[in-house]
Amino acid sequence: MKYLLFAVALVSLVILSSCTDSSSNLGISIRPTGDMIAVGTDTFLISSANYAVPSMISPSDTFLLGNYYDPKYGTTKGEILAQFTCPVGFHFPVGATPDSLSLYILFNNWVGYSHSPLRISAYEMDGTLNYNTAYYTDVNVPTYCSKNTLLGSRITVAIPDTVADTVTYQPHLTYKFSQTQVQQLYNAGNNGAFASQSAFTNYFKGIYLTSDYGNGALWYVNRLYMEFYFHYHAFVNNKDTTLTSALIFPASKDVRQINRIVHPDINQMPAPPDSVTYVSSPAGIYTQLNIPVGRIIQRIKDRWSGKVNSINHAELRMEVTERDTVNNYVLPIPTYLALVPKQNINSFRVGDTTLITASYNSYYHYYSFNLSGYLTRQLRSSNPPAIDQLLVVPVSISSRNAYGYIAGLVPQVHLNAVTLRTSKSVHPLRLEIVYNGF
Repeated sequence: MKYLLFAVALVSLVILSSCTDSSSNLGISIRPTGDMIAVGTDTFLISSANYAVPSMISPSDTFLLGNYYDPKYGTTKGEILAQFTCPVGFHFPVGATPDSLSLYILFNNWVGYSHSPLRISAYEMDGTLNYNTAYYTDVNVPTYCSKNTLLGSRITVAIPDTVADTVTYQPHLTYKFSQTQVQQLYNAGNNGAFASQSAFTNYFKGIYLTSDYGNGALWYVNRLYMEFYFHYHAFVNNKDTTLTSALIFPASKDVRQINRIVHPDINQMPAPPDSVTYVSSPAGIYTQLNIPVGRIIQRIKDRWSGKVNSINHAELRMEVTERDTVNNYVLPIPTYLALVPKQNINSFRVGDTTLITASYNSYYHYYSFNLSGYLTRQLRSSNPPAIDQLLVVPVSISSRNAYGYIAGLVPQVHLNAVTLRTSKSVHPLRLEIVYNGF
């Protein structure tokens, strides 16, 4: 069989070799020169720079609390303003006695050191959050909390040394309110504060959580609630019995929670060399790309006199550099990045024709963006921009459709960071394109 295949291949080679140049060019010879297919390639260096992000829409599921300092990307500080729901329509049993009121802050993950101390302080808010308002991470705290009423303050760590089983341990922080505050809530409940959610919010506007000590840990808070215990007497089986009960006041989606996230020293950090740019989340530093749309289109038109109408391939490969493989507490590299028009920094969504995503290639250490559709639209546009500014934004997948494709993207809330090469690097940032037309 091996000899047969060899013979067939040899005969095929002879037949193919017998074709002359005149026959192979027959199609071209009868096609007018003006109808030639235009195929070309080109490479463009892309300029980039760091862009300090003013703010982003406040997260709604996971909330950052604490302070974390990174020597390259600076400090990230997370604070929480939270409203709480009440048991609407509840009435205390006659003769009930209030016992205690506690605030529980639960988190499953954190950035930094598990034994790094943080002082977390809780203040009663005196301003009302609006449920229908879109709040940003740079929310002005004094508008909602004057810090006149301190509910509690504690220095704690994510995993205390006293915890023997760190696998099953639920990291949390608990505040116990004073007996005066316990009595006040009990009296308010008896005076109509539980009649409706709005009545309760008017009475207790919420809690502001902040940290003013420690910079080695940032918690990802996923649950926040208050628990009120009371006891009362009741006859059970004809016996006078003391019963204990509890009310839960969760910070749920029925009311508002705002995550204030700031980077107080972002403008004081040492400037990176011009060979790199940074990307850090949440709402820290994004890389700004300046796409020379006008120059790209003009180059194509000059070469092919307007025949090109499609960009078949346009790869922007952003290489990762300065990876720290030694430090156990280095910020993780974002899994997904998106190219977003600068003017749409807080309004992008899946389905936008201007949204371009790429995933991190952890083997070769780069992100590859496909700009072919984007540039084709610019090529066919009647008024393309000379320079289009796109921001490199860390994102996370919020949902997928039934076929597994990305259906929802949101700005990354977790601390991620990456350093990217620029056009002035030894491996310069460049856009490689292939185009065709008639």
